[in-house]
Amino acid sequence: MAEAIGLKIHENKFWDAGDLRREVDRIFDICHGCRLCFKFCGSFPTLFDSIDQKTEARRAEHLAQHPELIEQAARKRAEAAATAAPREHHEERAEAFGDELPELQAHAGDLTAAEIDRVVDLCFQCKLCYPNCPYTPPHEFALDFPRLLLRWKAHRVRRDGVPLKTKLIRNSRLIGRLGSVQPAVTNWAMGNSLNRVAMEKTVGIHRNKLLPTFHAETFPRWWSRRGPAQVEAPQPLKEGVEHPTPLKVALFSTCLVDYHSPETGKAAVRVLEHNGVEVAFSEEQICCGMPFLDSGDVDAAAHNARRNVAVLRDWVARGYEVVVPSPSCSLMVREEYPQLLGDAASAEVSAHSRDLAEYIFRIARDGRLKRDFKRRLGKIKYHVPCHIRVQNIGLRGRDILKVIADEVDAVQECSGHDGTWSMSVEHFDESLRWGKKLFAGMTPAAGETCSGACSDCGLAALHIKQGCGQQAVHPVVALAWAYGFDVGEAERLLTANPSS
Repeated sequence: MAEAIGLKIHENKFWDAGDLRREVDRIFDICHGCRLCFKFCGSFPTLFDSIDQKTEARRAEHLAQHPELIEQAARKRAEAAATAAPREHHEERAEAFGDELPELQAHAGDLTAAEIDRVVDLCFQCKLCYPNCPYTPPHEFALDFPRLLLRWKAHRVRRDGVPLKTKLIRNSRLIGRLGSVQPAVTNWAMGNSLNRVAMEKTVGIHRNKLLPTFHAETFPRWWSRRGPAQVEAPQPLKEGVEHPTPLKVALFSTCLVDYHSPETGKAAVRVLEHNGVEVAFSEEQICCGMPFLDSGDVDAAAHNARRNVAVLRDWVARGYEVVVPSPSCSLMVREEYPQLLGDAASAEVSAHSRDLAEYIFRIARDGRLKRDFKRRLGKIKYHVPCHIRVQNIGLRGRDILKVIADEVDAVQECSGHDGTWSMSVEHFDESLRWGKKLFAGMTPAAGETCSGACSDCGLAALHIKQGCGQQAVHPVVALAWAYGFDVGEAERLLTANPSS
């Protein structure tokens, strides 16, 4: 039985180049034979085509050297066509004519390192292939395609280092802090066409890619100035609840919320405190590390993971749940940290971490979500982020929106963003192509009236705006709006149901 090494970077086997190549060949051959995941990204079609083209080249070369096989096959096909009788059976039957040459089939072991690099670089780590794969653990094949590609990247980084362009754009926390010093200037620069051309040439960010905006009042600044907490009395537990969700959380706010979407963080605090939840926040937390992981720098990702676990474990030890308002970051904390670190502390933090929408759904399930809403939404478009689907926690953003909306149209399609992947000159157009189905689903049809759009993922929301002009807010912002709280700029993106 095969064993999935995943991201267990502390094990010597992870860094064994020979084992990596054997695992690439094994998994690529299984994927080539299955082909179920052809639709998720460019990696799979490229993999299949690379092997198929080698097979066809071998076949063409062999037939050119043996023209008698072509003549024999043509004669057999003509005879079969002339004597074809009506079928009296219903099962499919295959007939060989002699020029198929299955013995010349190419395999993943025939791929060069450069060809594997191409497959790896077309993956934008949506990870949807994993929950859709029939061969993931505990199956004996133990396939983990997205982590296999990250392992290949990790070996490449150990060998060649991190490219300078990648270093310049992956430190989201540093960029957020610098950009928020003079946000008006930064936002102007991000929109200036001449500056964007310069950015394209120096750091490789496509000149047409929409970029997150910066704010003078970041979430950490707002938190430090907000004054005393305003935790209200909670609703009584629903009868029969034996293991209620703890009503105190440590907010792992994420870089995206801190510097580019502070209204999401504010809305989360207000909604949670309104429902009797004590909210703690530590400014010692840093980037979850996903930008480093996606680039293959697993050592840097593990460094960030270790620092965050040290901060969050203290809260967990005091009975707090860790709540994360961004699916990619909650995926990192819950699933990647235990693999990267392989210790009890990361496993403990993982076990007590929740995506924000999942946590709110849990307190609603306990009967503790207040229903004193001041406004209602009509129909809402809701994007289900890939990294929510991968966590197998249900569509909780949709479920909490159903409490405040007449109808929720859940669109389960990938945005094609993936951190900085879609920002690059190499992949920007490709990312828009992979996001087409989502853009179409988030665009109201002719005559369709919607109260707004939501997505738990801020970067997906940015790409939705890029692809179809629709602006989406986090479900917790919609919930705060329904309660009547100030949601800042998001106010203009939500429209009340006229009958509410």
